[in-house]
Amino acid sequence: MYAERLVLGIYAVSPVHAGSGSEVSVIDLPIQRERHTGFPVVWGQSLKGVLRHAFEKAGKDKGIVRSIFGPDTDKAHEHAGAIAVGDARVLLFPVRSAKGVFAYVTSPFVLERFKRDMELAGKSVGFNPKELVPGEGRAIVDVSSVLKLKDSVVFEEVALKAEPRDLSKVAGAIEPLLPGDVDVKKRLAIVPDDVFSAFVRFSTEVVARVAIDAGTGTVKRGGLWYEEFLPSETLLYSVIAVGKPKGGKLSSAEEVSTELRNFIESVGYLQVGGDETVGKGFVLAKLV
Repeated sequence: MYAERLVLGIYAVSPVHAGSGSEVSVIDLPIQRERHTGFPVVWGQSLKGVLRHAFEKAGKDKGIVRSIFGPDTDKAHEHAGAIAVGDARVLLFPVRSAKGVFAYVTSPFVLERFKRDMELAGKSVGFNPKELVPGEGRAIVDVSSVLKLKDSVVFEEVALKAEPRDLSKVAGAIEPLLPGDVDVKKRLAIVPDDVFSAFVRFSTEVVARVAIDAGTGTVKRGGLWYEEFLPSETLLYSVIAVGKPKGGKLSSAEEVSTELRNFIESVGYLQVGGDETVGKGFVLAKLV
């Protein structure tokens, strides 16, 4: 039984490649995606590994690490960890805009799921997603939006009729998960679910990578591949359930929550996924 549920905000500072393995397709190394929606995701087991690695890299007491995450693999039979880490789901996806540079795009389905997950964590979002459903060919933006081009918005090659509303409550629910200097309200756009689905499928970053033969100075045979990344400015969130430790140095769920909160606040940034040595995967983490 879990005593508390926390929400971890994950804001991409650099492009993120949380990979799902190689595939025989146009993209050799795609990112992790939900099977039923096709939306980008960072699986809970991957995120738990990121957190454990960060704790160990920071030199945290091994007894504390065992309490929170469980023993090392060869001793996993001894006891389970005190936390259950949920998949990190996409909440805001950055899309190029003809006005205002880029937009933070979301959809009614994404907001409905966010509301449900926040309520699971014992938190209220203060808005009703059913009241935030744009009409066909429309996008709901805030009255102060910098995205409006006359009475429309243009994201990538998609033109939508702008529907100005007061999105203060939506922005207020999301802001605790964002860096403090991000003014989300003026860039926020709620688009139809199908439009959002198309953006997260086809507007990720795909980068050609090459391996050079040191002897010839040319590309190695088979050394060209394509890798997919979540773009910078993407916001994901994960629900972390905290229970009473079954071993290690900590003895209560409150101690586990305190350790997690203090650690995330002190380090600020985490590295998620591959390509760390080329500057990828750096995210700002906030726990609420």
